[in-house]
Amino acid sequence: YIGDAVDLDVMAAGNVTLKRQTDHKARRTIFGQLYQQLKNRPINRVFKIGANHRAFKANYVGMNAIDAGGPYRDAIETVCREVQSPALPLFVRTPNGRMDAGVNRDSFVPRTSSKSLLHAALYEFLGRFFGLAIRSRLLMNFNFPSIVWKPLVGDVINESDVKAIDKTALNSIEPIEALIDQKGVSKQDFNSQFRSIKFTFCQCDGKVAPLVKGGSVLSVNSDNYELYIDRLRETRLREFEFHCKHMRKGLGKVVPLATLSLFTWKELEMLVCGQGVTRKQIPSLRRMTSYSGCSPSDPHIKAFWKMMEDVFDDTQRAKFISFTWGRSRLPQTEKDYEQQFKIASHNASEASDDPDAFFPLAHTCFFQIDLPRYSSVEAMTKRVLWAMETCTSIDNDSYTTSTAPRVQEIEDPGESFWDEGF
Repeated sequence: YIGDAVDLDVMAAGNVTLKRQTDHKARRTIFGQLYQQLKNRPINRVFKIGANHRAFKANYVGMNAIDAGGPYRDAIETVCREVQSPALPLFVRTPNGRMDAGVNRDSFVPRTSSKSLLHAALYEFLGRFFGLAIRSRLLMNFNFPSIVWKPLVGDVINESDVKAIDKTALNSIEPIEALIDQKGVSKQDFNSQFRSIKFTFCQCDGKVAPLVKGGSVLSVNSDNYELYIDRLRETRLREFEFHCKHMRKGLGKVVPLATLSLFTWKELEMLVCGQGVTRKQIPSLRRMTSYSGCSPSDPHIKAFWKMMEDVFDDTQRAKFISFTWGRSRLPQTEKDYEQQFKIASHNASEASDDPDAFFPLAHTCFFQIDLPRYSSVEAMTKRVLWAMETCTSIDNDSYTTSTAPRVQEIEDPGESFWDEGF
C-alpha cells in the first residue's frame, strides 16, 4: 500500500536550516509541509497502515526523484531531524546536554513555552508519526528521554526522570531541607540565607517562569518554604504535561490507547525508534544481503564487512544506512525487512586500473550500493565516508518529476531559535 501523493519542496525546507530560521507557522519545513497537506486527510488512509506500507508518495518539487521508497524514507528521516532542531518550535536539547553534564546529553525535550493552539496541533500530528512507526515498522530517529515516553503509555513521572534531563533542576531544595533538619535555626538566620531564592524556576527552554503569582518578587522564607518546595517539585514533574498530552492524543488516533497501556515506556521507545545501527546488528544485515556481479568471497566484499563491523562507529553505520536506504535505523528483526540490502558491481570502475579513484553509488529506493573493487579497507573507508557525508540529497540532476509550485519562502514573524545555543 502507498498513500496519496504529497508535493514536498525540499529546497525551501533546507533553506530554513541554512538561513537559521524557525518555521513558526509550520509551512516550509518538510514536517510543516506534511502537516499542511495531511492534517485533514483520513487517518485510516495515511497513518493506520500495515507493515512496510507507505503513508504517502513523496514528490520532490523541482527534483528528479521518483518515489520508489527512497524519497519517502528520506522525508521521514528529515522530519526527525527538523523536529529535534531549532527549525521547528517544538523541542530543545536537554539542560544536561547544554551543560554537558549528567545523562541524556544528546536527547531532546518539548519546548516548554510552546503551548499555542498551533503547537498543540503539531504535537498531536507528531504523535501520529509515532503510531505510524509502530504500524508500518519504519523506525524513526527520535531521541527523547523517559520524561517524554512515560506519559505516552500512562506511566508516572518521578524526580529521577526530571534529574535525568536536568541534574540541577531541584538543587535549590536540598540546602533548604538540610537547614530545616538542623535544630535551633532561627527564622532570621533562615530568611537571611534564602532571601535570594525567588518563587521562580528556569524552564527547559531557558525562560524563567513564576511558581506562583508574583513569584519573581517573592523570596523563600521560614513561613513559605514548604509551598516553594511543593510548587517547584510539582511544576518540574508536570513541565511537559501539555505537550505529552497532545502527542498521546495523536498516537492514540493511530494505535488504541488501551494497547499502549500494556507497554513500558522503554518498549514504546523501541517500537517507535529501535536502537539505531549498532555493531551487533551487522551480522543480521549481512544475512539480509544479496550480491550482483560480486560474491561474499571477493576481497572487497570482505573489506566492506570489516569496515562496517570494525571501522565504523554507530553514528557512521547509521549514516551509511541513510545513504543507501534513506533511513537511519535498521529493522529490529529480519522478518521486518521490506527488502534485502544489495551490493552490486560498480560498472564504471570495472574496466579501470585504479578502482580506488571511484566513489560508490547508492540507490536509496532499492537499498543498494554499487561498490568499486577497492584495494584495501582504508581506501574503501575514505571513499565511502566522503560519499555518505557529502551526498545527502536524492536527485538525478535531470528532468523534474513534480511540477507543483514552490513553497513561498517568506520568513515567519517571531524569533529564530538558532541563536539560543540549544
